[in-house]
Amino acid sequence: MKMRMVSIFALAVVGLGQVWAAESGFLDDYSMLESRSGDAIDRAYIAPNTMELLAGYDSVMVDQPEVFLAADTKYKGAKPDALKSLADTLRTTLNDKLQAGGYKSVEAAGPGVIYMRWAITDLYLKKKKRGLLSYTPAGFVVNAAVKAATKDLWKKIDIVEMSIEAEFIDSESGAVLAAVMLERGARKTKQQKRELVSWEELDATMQTFGARLVCNLDNARKSMTERDDCTLIEVEVATES
Repeated sequence: MKMRMVSIFALAVVGLGQVWAAESGFLDDYSMLESRSGDAIDRAYIAPNTMELLAGYDSVMVDQPEVFLAADTKYKGAKPDALKSLADTLRTTLNDKLQAGGYKSVEAAGPGVIYMRWAITDLYLKKKKRGLLSYTPAGFVVNAAVKAATKDLWKKIDIVEMSIEAEFIDSESGAVLAAVMLERGARKTKQQKRELVSWEELDATMQTFGARLVCNLDNARKSMTERDDCTLIEVEVATES
């Protein structure tokens, strides 16, 4: 029996309904996305023969994610450094997982290179009360302490809801191999308490994303009977210290 290998780039999603977030316009064609109920992602498109094609790739070019605020977000302000820190942290997490798995993280298109273009979309914020300690020093630069800096964003702004949209593209031909959409958190309704997106949850999600990407690249080089079920990989959410 063939395993569910079509979930090429599955992410960890828990307890989400079928009311989709607003389409940001980032993906080229949302009509191709299909619900993945019972799987680990919300919506996905997997091109024919993608699993076979993956065997020819040994490198991934992970772009910096774009950031889209939700049109109805209660709070529309965020410091540029904070958003850049968020984007760079998630990008670094993916690159670290790829390199740990034996795949190259590259910055140029070429043979054997998958280009990952992605975005943080429908970012719905709620302002927290803050004091003078929210001051951002001049010349702030993302460095080795980037995760600590990004985690600090969660202390200043409540991220109520967000989505991650991604396309995986052959870097030479431009052919789309897969597209996925992940939704986190939920706006508050009369029947539902507001669920915030914690930094620990998002970090675990991105680590899971990278680990499953590595798993599927590995599977493409194995026979059907030797392939692992990548949907079983899930990085646990760290306990906040």
